[in-house]
Amino acid sequence: MKIKNDILYISLGIIISSAAYAFFIVPAKLIPGGVSGIAIILHHLFKTPFGIVMLVLNIPLLIIGMKLFGKTFGARTIIATILISLITDGFTYFLKPLIFNGDNLLLSSVYGGALLGIGLGLVFKGKGSTGGSDILGRIISNYFPISIGYSIMIVDTIIIIGSSLIFRNYELILFSFITLFLSSKAIDMLLEGRDYARGVYIFTIKPDIISREIIKAMNRGVTGFKGVGMFTETEKTVLYIVVSRREITRLTTIVENIDESAFMVVQNVHEVFGKGFPRR
Repeated sequence: MKIKNDILYISLGIIISSAAYAFFIVPAKLIPGGVSGIAIILHHLFKTPFGIVMLVLNIPLLIIGMKLFGKTFGARTIIATILISLITDGFTYFLKPLIFNGDNLLLSSVYGGALLGIGLGLVFKGKGSTGGSDILGRIISNYFPISIGYSIMIVDTIIIIGSSLIFRNYELILFSFITLFLSSKAIDMLLEGRDYARGVYIFTIKPDIISREIIKAMNRGVTGFKGVGMFTETEKTVLYIVVSRREITRLTTIVENIDESAFMVVQNVHEVFGKGFPRR
């Protein structure tokens, strides 16, 4: 079942990524960085097929990827790279009337970046890769505390800046950065999700009353920690509770109605395991 899900993710990701390249990014001369960016430059300079050139340039990185991440990753990456290259060229040459003309750089960068990020994110979710800077991004993320999306963004930024020397179109470079940013954020959103909960520390002189009201009115558990106020040098009970984003206003109202002088610290919570919170 798990392998079937991986195949589904990779298949959808390949189709969406290919559409992003063929319909928005390549026609507008946007450079999303990586091997694809180099392939786009060669496509517009020498009229070479974008997909085929991207496939050829990916071969050395595919070999490195197989050595570092194993044969399973390598096999999925090879398949994904071949398919995305062929499907992109297929869209380009067989669905030409549907391709965005690329004159509106803003729309091309926004839709191209978002679709590319969604597509790559799905491929990564299926434990695959499309080669190029994806592999370099995984290498950086593997050895440094940086997300895959931001790792790719670092690699691609260098390539985008270098491409400015070739196209000499600074407006195009600025729109390419929009594409890069949106694709990176979309990747992280798919792989890591959004912060859907809030962790709240409550510093109050009425911890018992507030905790009972929270349990009664919100049906949420509350944990009390013993702490010392270093300014007053007095012991206090610090309350901690995890709530959904929609419950923050309700929690704030309860606390303020009981103790107007209470101090609250709200933090983003990426994942919660336990009763009352659904798994992603």
